[in-house]
Amino acid sequence: MHVLPILAAILPDTGAPANPAALAQTGLEFFGTWISRIGGLVAFIGAIKFALSIKSDETRDQLPALLTMVSGFMIQAAIANLGIFELATTNAETIFQNILLFIGRWTRRVGAAGTLVGAVMFGFSIKDNNAVGKVAALKTFAAGAIVVSVSGILHTFI
Repeated sequence: MHVLPILAAILPDTGAPANPAALAQTGLEFFGTWISRIGGLVAFIGAIKFALSIKSDETRDQLPALLTMVSGFMIQAAIANLGIFELATTNAETIFQNILLFIGRWTRRVGAAGTLVGAVMFGFSIKDNNAVGKVAALKTFAAGAIVVSVSGILHTFI
């Protein structure tokens, strides 16, 4: 019996949308809001896990916590950039350019995150004097840097 007030508080009261486009827009806004909130929750959980794992000297607990936190922020940022597609336009070339611009930006961001993770891993492996960890960290760092550089030339394919 207590479910209905909770649902009434969560679900938006928009009345009856006049057309399917308004209904679709309302649905996108609703799900975008909640997916963004879930991303914030994931980032918050990752931050707590990272804060609790700092007391440990091993990177085994710190790196997954850092990755969880970064993934939550990435979810929030992706939802914030949904308007980049401008799907209401009828020009196919403009839509294609907007999609490539979106892919290029996110490829650069993911590459930068990979570079950051590689640098953090390298710092932790230097502290632990772990040669295998250093090699894996340098590979992660290099992979992220390659992704960033390739995303910089993505616009040449248009």
